Amino acid sequence: MTVWNDQVIIVTGGSRGIGYETARCLVGAGARVLLVARDPVATANAAATLSQNGPGEAHGLAHTLTGCPEDGEAVCRAAFQQYGRITGLVNCAGGASVGTPLGLDWRRWQEDFTVKFWGYLSLMRAVVPYLRQVGGGAIVNVAGVTGKDPNPRLAAATTINGALRGLTKILADEVAPWQIRVVNVNPGATETALLLQMAEGYARLDQISPDQALVRMRQTPRGRLTRPEDIARLIRFLLSDEAGMITGTSVDIDGGIHRGPA
Repeated sequence: MTVWNDQVIIVTGGSRGIGYETARCLVGAGARVLLVARDPVATANAAATLSQNGPGEAHGLAHTLTGCPEDGEAVCRAAFQQYGRITGLVNCAGGASVGTPLGLDWRRWQEDFTVKFWGYLSLMRAVVPYLRQVGGGAIVNVAGVTGKDPNPRLAAATTINGALRGLTKILADEVAPWQIRVVNVNPGATETALLLQMAEGYARLDQISPDQALVRMRQTPRGRLTRPEDIARLIRFLLSDEAGMITGTSVDIDGGIHRGPA
């Protein structure tokens, strides 16, 4: 059984959406969380709100992922200085630019890879030595179901999430002897502020209104879209001892919306 007040977990993208809900879920269980996001004010406010509602606590770190190894090193160093140990990492930064392989602006390709692939990788590489110090731990990457069910209108996300699937598998093998697990979580469209941005992008491509795009996006076998709290609870489970034999794989949480093989 996981003793959450012994857990120190880094959560990136933690000032809003899935990242914030994940941090809230972990703090609510008693964990200590280093909440990482770009905006200093939003990050500080989110951490303060979470700490006030305990029973765990959160500390905010304003940091922009630039795609360099130093990013992960700086974040892990800050977590260790704050709490003296690290037991888990949740990579949850980045968005989903709408665009086709030829139509998406080159700069957007680069920006998305910088945050969601190189940023994730830098943090995973940096956190492993800290997890080894405490005898193991878990890394959870919030990827996306497009990595297994390609979406031509989410070309960058499809490519990045597919790359994360491969990276997760081979990294999980490498760190398994140190009792470290690596797992992807694959949301589909989720009820966050990002959903509205995606709807606007879809509307431009399909020449429909954003409201019409939202109606299409919300049509799932479960009758609703996944909510951030659904994903947060899954991540908390995957970080826990109860998920001790889950590693090197991806777990979909999309209400059955993707049409690829299970």
